[in-house]
Amino acid sequence: MQLAPLAFDVLCGCCIVVHSHGCRDITTYICQLNETPYPLLPVFRLERINYRRQTGNTGDMNSVEEQPKPASADAMFPTGDHLVLDVKENPKTWPTTKKWVCTTIVVMMTATVAWCSSIYTAALPDIMQDLGCSQIVATLGVTTFLLGFGFGSLLFAPLSEIWGRTQIFRLTMGLFVAFQIGCALAPNITSLIIFRFFAGFFGSPTVSNSGGSITDLWPQSNRSVPMACFSAASFLGPVFAPVVGGFISQYAPWRWNFWVVLILSGVVYVAVLFFLPETYPTKLLYDKARRLGRENEIGQPQVCQQLRSSLTRPWLMLFTEPILFLLSLYMAFIYGILYLDFTAYPIVYKETRDWSPGMAGLSFLGIGVGMTLATIGSPYINVIHRHFVLRLGPNPEARLPHLIILAWLIPISLFWFGWSAKPPTHWICGIIAGAPFGFAIIPLFLGIMAYLTDCYGPYGASALAANGVLRSIFGAVFPLFAQDMYKGLGVSWATSVLGFVSLAMTPLPWMFYRYGPRIRARSKYHQKTAADPWD
Repeated sequence: MQLAPLAFDVLCGCCIVVHSHGCRDITTYICQLNETPYPLLPVFRLERINYRRQTGNTGDMNSVEEQPKPASADAMFPTGDHLVLDVKENPKTWPTTKKWVCTTIVVMMTATVAWCSSIYTAALPDIMQDLGCSQIVATLGVTTFLLGFGFGSLLFAPLSEIWGRTQIFRLTMGLFVAFQIGCALAPNITSLIIFRFFAGFFGSPTVSNSGGSITDLWPQSNRSVPMACFSAASFLGPVFAPVVGGFISQYAPWRWNFWVVLILSGVVYVAVLFFLPETYPTKLLYDKARRLGRENEIGQPQVCQQLRSSLTRPWLMLFTEPILFLLSLYMAFIYGILYLDFTAYPIVYKETRDWSPGMAGLSFLGIGVGMTLATIGSPYINVIHRHFVLRLGPNPEARLPHLIILAWLIPISLFWFGWSAKPPTHWICGIIAGAPFGFAIIPLFLGIMAYLTDCYGPYGASALAANGVLRSIFGAVFPLFAQDMYKGLGVSWATSVLGFVSLAMTPLPWMFYRYGPRIRARSKYHQKTAADPWD
């Protein structure tokens, strides 16, 4: 198989649509493409719920809103067919303004927690001096946050399906705010590290469950923009936090980094308490049954069974499924590089170029601009996906063609940065080198997550949970060796080592595009699809 024809197909997928429908209609056409049963983003399973359509003009088909399609029943709530959510009760048929208010709150929650994960790095030198600890010990504040984040997702994701999303948000976001106070007042490095762990642990639902909230609110045809906003919050938060944190650390004590997070998260928490209703249809249906005194038609949530599955199945799948393990390893490595950069960039720009903390924080703008461009263009990936669905059939591998090309941007960006970041090369070259990395990381993550969901069907949630935990572990560990690696090998060769490893992993999307059907055929978790063209 040649990569050149594949690249040509990817480009043609966009060109054909623009030529056939015109530039003015491209957004409308993308919304139509989102109706494919294999959407760009993972679809969260919903309870089997019947929705009663209420409209005054039953004769005019244009006056009837899109009817959400009932999905398969979850084992936790064996729902009766005759108990339904009315139009006003169904989140997908709420007024658009109400849905956008909920989406904005969810996105702001995600951005705040993501922001907190990396703003700590801007204060590392001051923390080391004030609390009397080494660089590695101080960096544990990043490590413990991400470890808490990863393991918290395993617990709170299934609990949200039992108690509802908003109840989990209200509980955990409140505790997240409380632990920011602990971080800001920590008397020593030990207490600071402990508070950071619990901040990450209780902040995890805002990211792991927010995608589900958006899926609850928006039908498939209107979900691209809200999901793009959610993706931007998840990735841009950690990138722009050191930019602001650098100036905070330059002009104020390091503890103000946490006071700023406390203020932001406190405002968001108030919005969660008063303006974010429950969106999970299963929980809404269960609450309705209780109000009507018909709990026996719903059944009781099987808490222990759900928790047992969520805590054990992801690990079993991770180490027995080649597709899941290799792609999760690839994503985790890229995620680790992102958090390693939060330590490496200050070394490059503060120590080799003698920049101030605030100016050194601006060096992340290259990655941020790349991520912003990727977020703007993310809905158009559906055009490419549709092109390959028509060519290959509705197979999971239709998610991968554009990833085969984007994967090359990671090593290109690393080699470019490694050999242009130091003087006498102009400083702008190293900053621009981060743009390809930022541009590639969002579609790579979204595409691989969608591919895993398509591959494993009903086990997709477990696959994504395993992926998320491994990603958090890599993000937690990489910053620990960043300083020694960059000072021992030098900026150029330290970054080149990462570039060579990423180069070795670059063929993975192509490998699964070519051999994925054969590998899936040997999996006991395999989600059977339509005719696989290579079987």
